[in-house]
Amino acid sequence: MRDCMRRVDELGLGRNSKMYIHGVRAVSSMTLEKWASKVKLFETLGFSEADILSMFRRTPQVLTVSERKILEVSKLLLSSGSVDVSYLVQHSELLIYSAAFRIKPRLDIVNVLLSKNLLQKEPRPTTLCKIGNEKFIQTFVLPYASEIGDVGKKFLVSTGIYSPRDQELEEENNPR
Repeated sequence: MRDCMRRVDELGLGRNSKMYIHGVRAVSSMTLEKWASKVKLFETLGFSEADILSMFRRTPQVLTVSERKILEVSKLLLSSGSVDVSYLVQHSELLIYSAAFRIKPRLDIVNVLLSKNLLQKEPRPTTLCKIGNEKFIQTFVLPYASEIGDVGKKFLVSTGIYSPRDQELEEENNPR
């Protein structure tokens, strides 16, 4: 335990920080080799050593997620065009969210809305990820249900609000 605390101290996370215990938990959860492997992965994605330390100090849990998830979420967000490495350093908590179940479905809906000029401005990725499903649905799905069509239904099904059976009933009642 002392060794983990020493490593966290060396990484610059102060003992008075509310993140200190999370830092100790993160460091103690992996070997030095695993830590080095994750740092190397971040570097291949364009993060500097200072960026990685900054992310660790902000959100120590970011280094506890799998390398596959780090890669998947980073690539998805960086390829969206609305995020760069410096944004991810400042908002490293985004790397903890699920690419498949949280980030991509929400980006898909917002991209449809933006392509149809239905939003006055593009929402920040932190807003899209942090708000709960209910608030996201009320803000970005229900008001535009007819304009976003299947993308919206797919999102509602993925959240459990709309079931495939609901879709079957709708199709039976509204034949084309």
